[in-house]
Amino acid sequence: MQDFRNRLLMVTVILGLAFLVLGSRLWYLQVLKGEEFEKFSLENHIRVERVPAPRGRILDRYGKELVVNRTSFDIYAIPKDIKDIPYLIQSLSPILNLDANQTQKNIDSALKKKSFKPVLLAKDINRDQLAYIEARRSSLPGVIIEINNLRQYPHGDLGASFLGYIGKVSEAELNKNPKINNNDLVGKTGIEKGWESSLRGDDGYTQKVTDALGREVKSNLFLEDLQNKKSMPGSDVRLTVDIELQKAAEEALGEESGAIVVVDVNTGEVLALASRPSFNPADFIKGIDAKTWSNLVNDKSSPLLNRATQGLYAPGSVFKMVPSVAALNEGFINEEEYVYCPGYYKSGNSKFRCWKRGGHGQVNLRSAIVKSCDVYFYKIAEMMGINNLSKYMRAFGYGSITDLGIEERAGISPSREWKQKRFNKPWYRGETIVSAIGQGYVSVTPLQVSMMTAAVANNGKLLKPTIVLEISSYDGEEKFKHSPVVTSQIPVQQEMLDLVKDAMVGVVNDPGGTGRAARLKDLTVAGKTGTAQVVSLDSQSEDRKHRDHAWFTSYAPAEAPKIAVTVLIEHGGKGGAVAAPIAGNLIEIYKKLMEERKADDNV
Repeated sequence: MQDFRNRLLMVTVILGLAFLVLGSRLWYLQVLKGEEFEKFSLENHIRVERVPAPRGRILDRYGKELVVNRTSFDIYAIPKDIKDIPYLIQSLSPILNLDANQTQKNIDSALKKKSFKPVLLAKDINRDQLAYIEARRSSLPGVIIEINNLRQYPHGDLGASFLGYIGKVSEAELNKNPKINNNDLVGKTGIEKGWESSLRGDDGYTQKVTDALGREVKSNLFLEDLQNKKSMPGSDVRLTVDIELQKAAEEALGEESGAIVVVDVNTGEVLALASRPSFNPADFIKGIDAKTWSNLVNDKSSPLLNRATQGLYAPGSVFKMVPSVAALNEGFINEEEYVYCPGYYKSGNSKFRCWKRGGHGQVNLRSAIVKSCDVYFYKIAEMMGINNLSKYMRAFGYGSITDLGIEERAGISPSREWKQKRFNKPWYRGETIVSAIGQGYVSVTPLQVSMMTAAVANNGKLLKPTIVLEISSYDGEEKFKHSPVVTSQIPVQQEMLDLVKDAMVGVVNDPGGTGRAARLKDLTVAGKTGTAQVVSLDSQSEDRKHRDHAWFTSYAPAEAPKIAVTVLIEHGGKGGAVAAPIAGNLIEIYKKLMEERKADDNV
């Protein structure tokens, strides 16, 4: 009984002390500090200010920075905190070069919707402008200085066609991701768009106590109640691209319109993806102005088009590996059979010319590829029919996108069914004949041609190309690492593929080969030239726009292939004369780069 009384006394004392502490705290808050807290409750509120997260960097395969960030200062105004809008506009317009009328409209519009949402007044102000506003913060209630990050391009416009650009977020993008601010810049094309979710960080925020005029109040009263959240930077995206090889490819194109694709034939990694003409991504850093955008969009040279992945072209004779493999595998020809080429091929009442007016005489598969004899391929195409040919076109990836992750076009792998659906017309025999030399309805991208070449080089594996090697968080945690993906195995026997590969070696290294300009002294290159007609032979003139597209696709070393190089020069003329030497030069540069890096590693 005594124990019970002792325990009861102890509980009573504890409860008494608790109520004493609570009562003291209430007295402190309501009596001693009552007036002060009442003033805060009437005149102050907590404002949440965003802390933007930096976008992740974009690096090349060796860690060299391609796209980084620099600090910028942006000026915002919170409409409901602005006590004198005309005064604010009058004060800031001459300093920030604002359009007074437009600024007034923007603020008025915000007041009608969400008056607590910041309105962007000026982006990326300079140091003098920043100092002016900082010195007058007390007289400019509602004005916020936000420390942000803008994109910076250490290599200028190098790689712009695949890096892409950023732009102001659209209404659709805002609805898709509510975390995005309505004044944010997001990826619009290329890597910036395709990997937006990785590159974009997670914004933080700070809470500040402000007075009735929207000015920050320095007080410790609510300090422990204020919350801050650190921003989380976006992840770094490391590409498969070798920036040194990319630079060499773009320099090789020079002022020509065209594209160059270099891929690793064993992994599908894109080592270079050049497209000319191009654009300057720095024009988009702050949001592009209407005049610059109009100039880009209306430029007849289409600088915003990534010719490597979006340009659709007749492939010409670089396509001849497809009917070669198809005819061999389907048993329509063998390597010993000869076809006579008099310089033309007759089918019914139609005559189809060979590029060599005098003809090639007797040719078999190897010599037809080496000399690029059109007549040989006309004949085997007519024997096979379009549907047999189309089946192998699709097997090599034509007619569908490669799923690289940036903007692409699928091109056309024609068939009887395709034409009926597209034009509601029957397929004609002559259309099959010209398809065999990559003309007619056949259209491809340089990337597709490069992946076909890689498939021949690696013994029939059609790889999914990749341009992203690795994704890592800002603190180094690995988020993604590429491993090769085989899309399909080309349905052809190895011995037949070997015949085609041997012929491609002959294209570059035989005395009569059309690709001799790509020949290297200490490295065996295998390749195929292509000269694709833009208009019919009868319609051609001296105008450059009527000249043929020049193609050359290749791989090296022929004995143990590592890379495939595809070159397209729009209206360049003969592929063997124009595109082949460019490819040979790039293969040589690649070899030297590998040797230099190996030497550095050994040191």
